[in-house]
Amino acid sequence: MEMKIKEDRFFVLEVGQDKWIIDTEGNAIKLMKETIPKAGNLNPEDVSILEISVKEKKWEIKELPWSRIAIALIKGEM
Repeated sequence: MEMKIKEDRFFVLEVGQDKWIIDTEGNAIKLMKETIPKAGNLNPEDVSILEISVKEKKWEIKELPWSRIAIALIKGEM
């Protein structure tokens, strides 16, 4: 399977031992919202969304802040 990278970035959602590669931030947050209730008893430290930027051959990996995720969930922007 392949995925075309949009805007020189993609996202990795990690919930427990499972990981997904997702094309947009909104889709990553949406999948997190759908996946967490099915995952059972989770340690909050085992849930994250990483943003991977591949702009200009310089890869950068950073974790999406929980405040940004919370605002998107509250506003329904995913």
